[in-house]
Amino acid sequence: MKFCTGVVCGLAIAYVIRGYGRWCNNDYRIFHGILTQALRNKNERGMLQLYDFEFSAWPVDFRYDESVITSQVKCSDTDVLKSSLFSKLFKLPYNAFEYFLAHALARPMAFPGSIKLLQAAMGPALSQGRWALIEKNGLRAKLLTKDGNEIDTMFIDRRSERNDDEGNTLVICCEGNAAFYEVGCMGTPLKGGYSVLGWNHPGFLGSTGLPFPNSEEHAIDVVVQYAVTRLGFRVDNIIMFAWSIGGYTAAYAAMMYPDIKALILDATFDDINQLALTRMPAFAGGIVKSIIRNYMSLNNTKHVIKFPGPIRLIRRQREEIITTTPNDPGTNRGNFLLVKLLMYRYPLIISKEGLKVLWQYLCAADEPMQVGIIQSIGGINEEECEAKLAVKDGQTYYPSTLGQDWSEEEKIKVTLYLAMKYMDHFDATHCMPLPYSYFQLPWQHSNL
Repeated sequence: MKFCTGVVCGLAIAYVIRGYGRWCNNDYRIFHGILTQALRNKNERGMLQLYDFEFSAWPVDFRYDESVITSQVKCSDTDVLKSSLFSKLFKLPYNAFEYFLAHALARPMAFPGSIKLLQAAMGPALSQGRWALIEKNGLRAKLLTKDGNEIDTMFIDRRSERNDDEGNTLVICCEGNAAFYEVGCMGTPLKGGYSVLGWNHPGFLGSTGLPFPNSEEHAIDVVVQYAVTRLGFRVDNIIMFAWSIGGYTAAYAAMMYPDIKALILDATFDDINQLALTRMPAFAGGIVKSIIRNYMSLNNTKHVIKFPGPIRLIRRQREEIITTTPNDPGTNRGNFLLVKLLMYRYPLIISKEGLKVLWQYLCAADEPMQVGIIQSIGGINEEECEAKLAVKDGQTYYPSTLGQDWSEEEKIKVTLYLAMKYMDHFDATHCMPLPYSYFQLPWQHSNL
């Protein structure tokens, strides 16, 4: 008892001494005045960025209920099946065990950036990266989501310095599973002169919560609403750009806001299910599937196919993370995303024979092999393919009715042409930064 009392007294004295020391520090008193003023007035928050402090003390800049636009948000909460009381009690131990594994194992494996130890180790680099963005006139802001999480964002405005298409277009960046806006993929569109908005996943550094699918969906929803309501961008002037697991939120936003200008996905997979199964022991397959279904259902395909706008996929040729077999380009899950997308959009063009040739093309280890496959079918005449894929008045509806009366040879050639237009190939590993030369607006159907 005496020991506990001594510890409490010691902590109390330490806090008093620290408080007195801060009060005597002129710099801290200036900071405290700025923070107090910012809490009272949203327009007095610019100076806060000059100080590095706990983001939990940062005032909320934008709330989800301030939005002037709405999406039909349907979060991926687990469906609760009706069952008897006995069945619920019988499954209670298993459900508790599954919950424990989802939070203790699945979430850290899928989103290692949410691990506090990793954040601490990367702390100096993240602070340096954030300061570099602020020096580029970056605007940091805290957004409040519908489920109560606070999202840390950074905005670089190029509209005043570049009155062109790039400066007036906003690129919203969705980071990978261990990446942060401070050191993530924002640099790629910034090199092209675009206005850029970065944000951190729930549970990543300044953002609160945990990165489960429903929290991710609420987060990207408020980010888009902030971009339109507060930053003043039109939805059709927004590009969603994602790297790796960030493809889930980017594709979700594109689905929920179908007028978005374009969706660009770099090193992204179709569904996390197969990737998880190949990295776990075979005997655990059943519980792995159950955990993914109930807690970590990151199915990019179901979002991508529901976005009617232009899409560009970028595949890493030496991909080692989203392949199920190391150094085997044929097992890159980005291939499956492309194939599923093309089959949905062009069901009358993608034939069985065309799929065989397409998979040969995707399994090729390098560009010379891909060129050889194209030459084996007699080559591809781009002008002819463009003419066949042209649509009236630029209006494209999916699934498309193109290809009804085409020959098998025409379908095969157009299938490969579509694959070349929808997917670019970057000779790199998963974590190599994407050069700006690969950040191009997606291909679109030409007009008749």
